[in-house]
Amino acid sequence: MRFSTSRKPSPRTRRLARTLASFFGSEYMTRGKTGLDDGDTWLVVVEEHGNPAGLARRSGGQEMVLHFTVAVEGGSRRLTAEMPVVVGTGKVARDVAEFFGLGLSAEAGAGRAIKVVGRQIEFLDGGELILRLNRSS
Repeated sequence: MRFSTSRKPSPRTRRLARTLASFFGSEYMTRGKTGLDDGDTWLVVVEEHGNPAGLARRSGGQEMVLHFTVAVEGGSRRLTAEMPVVVGTGKVARDVAEFFGLGLSAEAGAGRAIKVVGRQIEFLDGGELILRLNRSS
């Protein structure tokens, strides 16, 4: 899984893409005029009016989009290499787990987790909030 942005991203969009890449222990690639390799799974932070507005998952010629607004951005720091698990119950939690291709759990452990409560998606590392997104419809 690799992360990038639209072709001419705002600084806030680039920062969010780098934060997400770090959270997942994945590579971030500055896009510019470079196309996306169809053989890989790409998560592209898309923006609306200069602000991050969604995450497009592009893989095998197909695309899924998760729309959101950024509620909280934590400070950047080096994260562990552990893959996160999605924590929550209900349809939204299942949709988020499917979107990221991760496992779903009812309870968070001590490691890295993506906690889904209602429309909020919280990215946690050892219980510390890294990022909070409010999911749009």
